[in-house]
Amino acid sequence: MKNKLLLLFLTVILLITSCSYRRTEPDETRKPPAEKKQEETRDKNGQEPQRDNLFKSDKDAVEENINGFELESDLKETSFAESQKISQSNIGVNQFEVSRINSTPDGTGTIEVIQTYDTRLPAEIRSGLKYTKYDLSYDYFLITSEQEVSIYKRPDPDTEEVCKAYNGEKLALHQKVSGATLNGSDIWYKVSCKHDGSIVTGYVHSKMGETRTFQFDKMLSSIKSLMKQLSQGKLNHVSNYKNVNGAPPEKVKGAATDEYGMRIYQSAPGYFEPDTGSDFRYVPDGMLLKILGETGDFYKAHVISFNKVLYIPKKYIDKDDSLTQLKHITVVDRSQQNQAVFEISGGRITMVSYTLATTGLKGETSFETPLGYFRAIEKKERFEYLKDDSDEIAGYAPFALRFCGGAYIHGVPVAYEEKDGERIDPGIQEYLHTIGTFPRSHMCVRNFSSHAEFLYNWFDTENGAVIIIE
Repeated sequence: MKNKLLLLFLTVILLITSCSYRRTEPDETRKPPAEKKQEETRDKNGQEPQRDNLFKSDKDAVEENINGFELESDLKETSFAESQKISQSNIGVNQFEVSRINSTPDGTGTIEVIQTYDTRLPAEIRSGLKYTKYDLSYDYFLITSEQEVSIYKRPDPDTEEVCKAYNGEKLALHQKVSGATLNGSDIWYKVSCKHDGSIVTGYVHSKMGETRTFQFDKMLSSIKSLMKQLSQGKLNHVSNYKNVNGAPPEKVKGAATDEYGMRIYQSAPGYFEPDTGSDFRYVPDGMLLKILGETGDFYKAHVISFNKVLYIPKKYIDKDDSLTQLKHITVVDRSQQNQAVFEISGGRITMVSYTLATTGLKGETSFETPLGYFRAIEKKERFEYLKDDSDEIAGYAPFALRFCGGAYIHGVPVAYEEKDGERIDPGIQEYLHTIGTFPRSHMCVRNFSSHAEFLYNWFDTENGAVIIIE
């Protein structure tokens, strides 16, 4: 009898211990590799399986890896840039300074000018900058050469060298000119940067980098398109963060995206007919749409980003959660790796910031930032992220604005350090020299941390949208 009582007592203790210890988190916080079969990561109900060993703080989200490249490589480039005093705060030339240079004769009238760069804000956009931490011109030349680059007094390597430039620098851009032939090309660019606090102007060969610009006309067009849609009635959006409303059906077995490049995970199926047996494409979480009607278990919706009417199961749309007015918009340019932020008041559009950005890298285990119109869903002071294909926390991203699934506009990623078996927060990092160069994130949009903080404090998610263009 005593043995039976002892056995019963031990059984109860084990049950209580297991219940109190178990702390689960959906596997949807980690990104399934592109080649991994989806049926292996879902249970019979189409939901992601539970994990016992995933840490998650009580107030902060945990997302999949947000880095398309190892963060360490970005930090190394940043450390070099800061040691050489070539970070954007050191070399940046602002638009006012560029305009002054453009209007001042430079005594090089014998140089053949092919094109003058003089991007300006469209008349419909006012400038009312609220964030101005880094000087940056509307047109700039990105140094892509891995080697040290010489900038000459004239477009000729036999003339005086006025300064040097390094990979990742963004030089103010004035003109495209014809000069001495070098590496099979006679195309040069007139550029400016700051050196020891003074502006230096010279010529760099075209093979040393590429031109970038703020495509304000395209940004304005996208904003006006969204404003027109909203003037015709409220907008809703797909809601399937971490597949909370059910994993969408597979279209191509084992594929991570559809033929349009839209990711399956955290999306809804948009059927071409009000029938689950019809063809469909994926509509990502957060993507804005206009409900046109109802047909059985479907909402008939115009998906603005696709300019297409699709039938989406009702469980993926909260009809009561809608965008009824537009006050704040962030437009991210995927092709130019930059972005601008706008305020709308009384029908007037004001640009409150323009800055560099880094978008998602299309790769085996990372995804492009999707193009289109998205709801500004929520803000998080920080969220933690995992190591790739792992349940282990790698670090966090500060000042985050979520707009699509687990994709955010956020500050510089921070990798936790480890000491005596404990994770140590090294503190928020402000700057990455690779921001504004080429896609390097997992799917998110990286900003300098101070700009992400500006957005976090200023942006109105209740009346805001995020637009991704190229």
